[in-house]
Amino acid sequence: MVIHGTRSICRLVLALLLAIPFLLPLAGCGPKPQVSLAPSFHPATDVETAYVVPFAGALVPEEFSATVFNDFVDQLNGRRRETGIRSFTILKDDLKTVGAPWLSRQYYISGDIWSYVEDSGCCSTNIRVKARVYIHEPGKNAPSVEIFVPMESFFDHDRSTIDRERDRLARALARDLSRKVLDALSPHGSPSPSTP
Repeated sequence: MVIHGTRSICRLVLALLLAIPFLLPLAGCGPKPQVSLAPSFHPATDVETAYVVPFAGALVPEEFSATVFNDFVDQLNGRRRETGIRSFTILKDDLKTVGAPWLSRQYYISGDIWSYVEDSGCCSTNIRVKARVYIHEPGKNAPSVEIFVPMESFFDHDRSTIDRERDRLARALARDLSRKVLDALSPHGSPSPSTP
């Protein structure tokens, strides 16, 4: 009886040890979201307008980038009362037209989306993307807050379509980015500094 129990335990331990290399990718060994705050950063307390610069995108489908950006700005404005900012306004002018001196006196948010990949097989697709958002305070040369968010979606073709999952991923990315920005801008609960 004791020998039979010991053999079962040994087999279980051996099976778990053999499964570890296959389970590590599922454990989230990929890049993690990060929020980095400058030590001098203070959330806005009474800012009339924070400008949002359209995100730069490198090899990212235009529709995906537009959905992320538009949802991001809508969500910031929808929850602006949680911050010391009255309005988040899209800066529609080209940055070269606006000029660095004017921009350096503004509270503004910029960002970029990159590393967009769709890996499709016969039956499933994996979509991956990375995004970064910067919060700039007036009078500072470097961003005061940097937020990095990698995101991915895996789905079976029987259950969804690439267009639908691309849209879901874009909206999820916008939601995650806006939450992290709002947390940083909230005078009541800005996140603790972390290093990338």
